[in-house]
Amino acid sequence: MSRPARESDEGPTFRNPLHGGIFADPFVLKFNCRYYAYGTPPPGKALPVLRSVDLVHWEKAGELMGRPAAGLSHWAPEVAYDNGRFFLYYSAGGAEGEGQQLRVAVGESPTGPFDEDLGLLDPDDPFTIDAHPFHDDDGQWYLFYSRDFLDAEPVGTGIVVDKLLDMSKLGGERTTVMRPHADWHLFERNRRWYDRVWDWYTVEGPFVRKHDGRYWCLYSGGAWKAENYGISSAVADDPLGPFEPVEGSDTADVLRTVPDRVIGPGHGSVTVAPDNLTEYLVYHAWDLGQTGRYMCADRLVWSHDRPQSPGPRTDPQPSPPQPMLSDLFEAGCGDAQLEHWQLQGRWEVGSGQLFQPGDAEPATAVVRAQTPQSFLFEVNVAARSHSSSRPAGMYGALASYHDGANYTAVSLQPEAGLLCWQTHEAGVLASSGELTRLRADFRAEAYHQLLLRREGPRVHVRLDGVSVGPVGADLGPGAVGLISTGAPVAFAGVALSDLRVDH
Repeated sequence: MSRPARESDEGPTFRNPLHGGIFADPFVLKFNCRYYAYGTPPPGKALPVLRSVDLVHWEKAGELMGRPAAGLSHWAPEVAYDNGRFFLYYSAGGAEGEGQQLRVAVGESPTGPFDEDLGLLDPDDPFTIDAHPFHDDDGQWYLFYSRDFLDAEPVGTGIVVDKLLDMSKLGGERTTVMRPHADWHLFERNRRWYDRVWDWYTVEGPFVRKHDGRYWCLYSGGAWKAENYGISSAVADDPLGPFEPVEGSDTADVLRTVPDRVIGPGHGSVTVAPDNLTEYLVYHAWDLGQTGRYMCADRLVWSHDRPQSPGPRTDPQPSPPQPMLSDLFEAGCGDAQLEHWQLQGRWEVGSGQLFQPGDAEPATAVVRAQTPQSFLFEVNVAARSHSSSRPAGMYGALASYHDGANYTAVSLQPEAGLLCWQTHEAGVLASSGELTRLRADFRAEAYHQLLLRREGPRVHVRLDGVSVGPVGADLGPGAVGLISTGAPVAFAGVALSDLRVDH
């Protein structure tokens, strides 16, 4: 089933499906510029994880935990990263859905093992599936998931949301996102469930994307085994709702069956291409023989202020776009690996990381390529101190660099509990400011993402997906790069994209 990328006159292409194995309910986590895919295996098999650097070529990376007990299955895993730990959300129960309930486990790696079980998320509900942890840009986490509604017509599975008090505890004040409301949501007529016979309808598989200040919940509806299964969306001004179905959702308006080509595309997640700009909808679809559900991906585009996709596609299409510069620090060691960088101070490279031993004097790694006037710069960094106290010094990203005496940096300062910016002119600190205070439990030795976006004279900064505001200085032209002063650090995954390029 797997179809590798190939070159065309316009560049590399790929074809769906992405992977040759059965891989239902796919969720893709992007971490340190690498991709990890999680999915539902055949009944009785262990939850799998795949790994990729380009969203096209995938390799097996192991299993998340052991196989379920005889007669049981694990469904629809999603993994969230928070402050150094990875949280696996999944449901466990019977192979046909009997007694499926949401659980959460924790691990130290995106590939597991997730052997520390934190228990049930909603123990009083007899049926909960399809957990989707959503991290808002103010730092609050929410959990969207599906449960059964029996109190009014149409009867069936719907979607709810609740705040997460921490990564394993719900607030206990869930609200309804959506119940079935359209004919295409029919799961099965005369279904026997809860010791009764019903005409059963289903909406499930939520995934939330914030776009232009509004919250879009992509969801799947219908019978996952049948041609009516597809993806549509609802929208709200707040993650707790109320959500309203988009106009035209009387059909699956984002993805639907294409006769004689693709059957039942659904349960999607959204990720970004390596350029950090181009969005992709990753979903499963049946092959024509319905031997299994396989992982596919198509562009997600915003048209008339709503999510749409040209998929489901099976023809060759352009591979996900790359940034103008990307470095995973993987291939080999030594100076040849650092040809993209202008170095000052001591640096070492290996094991997918760029290390700085922590000399007192600043060490910088500046991108050699000309930095565009408008850019998106991703930097993933972790302290390497092994003490229990927060490390001294500062480290982070160069937002505008002219030479060792003239630059502006955005730096983590864990000892002070701050993320700050500083501008140096002629070797003297000219201006500085606080961007945000670090959370009280900030783990400096965990990887944290700095995302710098420049459009105009200022740089807007996000830390671990949370918006912390603009650098308070009007920056002139200058290069971007990495910096460390008095702190042993490691960088893993750096990407620079030109915002002027048409994506």
